[in-house]
Amino acid sequence: MNPPILSGILVALIWGIQPVISRYGYQQGLTPYDATLVRYLTSGLLMLPFAWRRGLIGACGVGWRRGLVLFLLSGPLFSLVLVGGVNYAPASHGALIHPALTPLFGMAISRFVFRQHERISPWGVLLLLAGLVLVGLNGILASGLTPAGAWRGDLMFVLSALMWAWYLVLNRNWQVAPLDAVALTQVLSLACTLVALPWLGETTFSKPLPALALQSAYHGLLVSILSVALFNWVVARLGVRALMLNALSPLFGVAASAWVLQEPLSVSMMVGAVAIVAGLGMALRGDKAQSGQSGPQHHLTRTSQGGDRA
Repeated sequence: MNPPILSGILVALIWGIQPVISRYGYQQGLTPYDATLVRYLTSGLLMLPFAWRRGLIGACGVGWRRGLVLFLLSGPLFSLVLVGGVNYAPASHGALIHPALTPLFGMAISRFVFRQHERISPWGVLLLLAGLVLVGLNGILASGLTPAGAWRGDLMFVLSALMWAWYLVLNRNWQVAPLDAVALTQVLSLACTLVALPWLGETTFSKPLPALALQSAYHGLLVSILSVALFNWVVARLGVRALMLNALSPLFGVAASAWVLQEPLSVSMMVGAVAIVAGLGMALRGDKAQSGQSGPQHHLTRTSQGGDRA
């Protein structure tokens, strides 16, 4: 197996088990505010030199109006919504719902808001929606297998997917360089966390240090920075085919939630997981068929995973 494919699988693994890491932090007593604070203290400080070199005063070349919109969609507010979802629902739900709905929302926004007609397999959409229905029913009806009120977390995962889809589509249409958007978002998020530090810092840093360190290293370094740079490298070598590897993320997430967190998986969850992954795969094959189209489609591929991941 060649290095780009192996790297793409590694990125899918990092993104797939992200909800598991968040859920583990919650089980260790961390709140969404704690996880968000340590995440952006880490990623913001690490990206500050790059943002400074890119011209922080000029919003890293992104522009302040556009930069602030991207920041609202992918910064601390996005993190609070996504991480907050695991306070109510199992990590396996987040591992399925967020990556499944993001491309659907992205296609809908492109078509109905920006009038850009991009093809997507209807069979893939049907399979994906069927899987989501099964996951949703599991959260509402499964007795003893899911926490009470898991549907609230599921709705937060849906909202996070909508926010992320808008972020991706705007990145594509504005043709923002991925690392510039990442750097600006991380530094603005750092500024917000520094403002909140006097109120939240004492509470946050009284929590278990190993749990804080894990959230900092995983979300602040692996998710926010290293996976972005690695995926950009993979896309440069594989093109649109790189998105096919993203279909592995839900599988990794569901497997990790069962193995690491000992979350029970009902039959509906397992069938839903298979349907979602199959639907994503069919949809991405449809995207591959469009790989010969012009620049904007290719730019979506370059930016679709190139921002501040949850």
